[in-house]
Order: sequence, then structure tokens, then C-alpha cells
Amino acid sequence: MINIFKKKQEEIKEEFTIGEFDFKIDSGNTTIQIDGNKIFDLTIKADENVFENLCENDDFEFGYGLYSPEFYAREIDLGNKNKIVINEKNQNDYETALYFMEHNDLEINLSIHDNWILVAGWTYISGKKYPILIKMKK
Repeated sequence: MINIFKKKQEEIKEEFTIGEFDFKIDSGNTTIQIDGNKIFDLTIKADENVFENLCENDDFEFGYGLYSPEFYAREIDLGNKNKIVINEKNQNDYETALYFMEHNDLEINLSIHDNWILVAGWTYISGKKYPILIKMKK
């Protein structure tokens, strides 16, 4: 995996991307309850206005959705390295998913670096695999 944190932190931009679409982050409706390396509640909501604008385009493949996507992770210990890999072997051990029309499974690396939260990997929406990348300031 590419380490985006090798860039200067001021060069890093927040994003909530599924496939080729950046839904942006709705910081006002996002919940971050993290203490050290323990995530109690991390709920990152995509921007509803950006989603609605994307839905106006006939080529937008998620135009049938009613609400913007939402990533959540709860009660997760990231360990000493502040990161965890969640995949098909252990995904049932963790409360994490992408809610986008339904609860969608994830295969991700979830980590915290300094003041940044990073979610990078894959999600499955309606049986199709999509890359997912979320970068957010803590």
C-alpha cells in the first residue's frame, strides 16, 4: 500500500472516495470518538449535497441511492501500531461497514497517523467490488 503520509501533511486533502467518485466528507455530521489507539465510535458521513449533485448526472452509477454513503467502525483496538487490517477472515469480529443503501462489507486497512484517519481498501456494493479511500483530519 502507498504511504500517503510521506507527503507533507499540508499537502494531504480530506476525501471520501468510492470507485472514481469523491463524495467529500460532511464534518458536521461525522462522529469521532477515539482515545489513543482505541476507536469507540468513528462514523464518517459523506456530504449529502455532493451526493445529490452526482445523482443529477445520468452516468452516475449510484444514482439509485437515497442517501450519501457512511463509513462506521466501533469498539476497535488498533494496537500499538495504530492500525488494523480487516478482511473476509476477520470482518465478523469487528463492527465496521460501509452503509450505502445497505450494509456493505469491507476489506480495509484502518489506521491513525498523527492527526489523520485513513481507511483504504475495498468494499462490495450490490455484489461489485470498489476501491474505497477515506482520509480525514482527526
